[in-house]
Amino acid sequence: MFSVMNVDPNANTLVSVLSACCSLRELKLGKSVHCYWLKRFDEDNVILDNALLNFYVKVGFLEDACKVFDKMPKRDVVSWSVMVGGFVQRGFFQMAVNVFDDMVRQGEVKPNEATVVNVLAACASLGSLSLCESVHTYVQERLDIPVERIVGNAFINAYAKCGSITNAIRVFNKLGFKDTISWSTMINGVAMNGLVHHVLPLFGLMLVHGVEPDDVTFISMLTACSHGGLVDDGLLLFKAMVNTYGITANEKHCACVVDLYARAGQFKEAEDLVMGLDIEPDEPLWGALVSACRVHGNEAILRRVSEILVEKGASGGSLSLMSNSYASSNRWDESMEIRNVMSSLGLKKMAGCSWIELDV
Repeated sequence: MFSVMNVDPNANTLVSVLSACCSLRELKLGKSVHCYWLKRFDEDNVILDNALLNFYVKVGFLEDACKVFDKMPKRDVVSWSVMVGGFVQRGFFQMAVNVFDDMVRQGEVKPNEATVVNVLAACASLGSLSLCESVHTYVQERLDIPVERIVGNAFINAYAKCGSITNAIRVFNKLGFKDTISWSTMINGVAMNGLVHHVLPLFGLMLVHGVEPDDVTFISMLTACSHGGLVDDGLLLFKAMVNTYGITANEKHCACVVDLYARAGQFKEAEDLVMGLDIEPDEPLWGALVSACRVHGNEAILRRVSEILVEKGASGGSLSLMSNSYASSNRWDESMEIRNVMSSLGLKKMAGCSWIELDV
């Protein structure tokens, strides 16, 4: 199968084929490469093994990746990083932390920047401040990785998501060079921890330091203004984003402005914005409007949005939100009507979950 004109492929050839299989999500061909390697080659090749690990992770077959990993006679930092990153990408955050712990305990190789960034993403998703602090201590005491830029930004994000804005600020202040990602991450962290009135001054400092905001920065700013009820400031930022910085507003920016209007009870402005968009409104946009209608009890717009979402065949999450909105207004017939639509389409809302770390 892999021989052409009596020339057999070598390890480098198979690595290239596996890379193509990753891009094309070709599971069958990738498995064929694996079988061919096992049958035809006796020597160990960590580069090819890493390519196999990466392939199985990218196509979502973590069990196969674990089998390859466990059988590897020699593993380098790429091997460990691929496994940690693979578990993070697939939402198995505790498993990612466990692999990192094994890596540190076994001492086969030391983690690099990619490994640290991946395990910090896991800590952030778990909301585990103690894990985040443990990784920080390990990096400071055992590794030669400076907490700069990429790693520093990862620490800021992890600490903020774990609720320790003090630690996030401490890391931010120690950064020798702060890029747009650094400032945006810090702004988002301050906003998500409820310190919305500190966001505008922080944004001002960003501009004073000559760092230009990007589209992600404005999403954080607009979200903070929405949660803080800063309608005028939010609208000024939205206009500056488009007119001053030349950033095209996408669905996320528009959803933030809709939420900004709706939380302030300005439903006509919110609906007009959605209806007047040049782009097709997506579910987050409608969801922002539905959530606000539910809080403020605006039944007229809620009914119009309901008809649009049903007509568009929205997801289970959006329709569930709509059903709950009707139920909270004691409009049980409309709520059951939406539930019946969901049932007929075979839709279900994915169950949500939260992590809480307790001192025990």
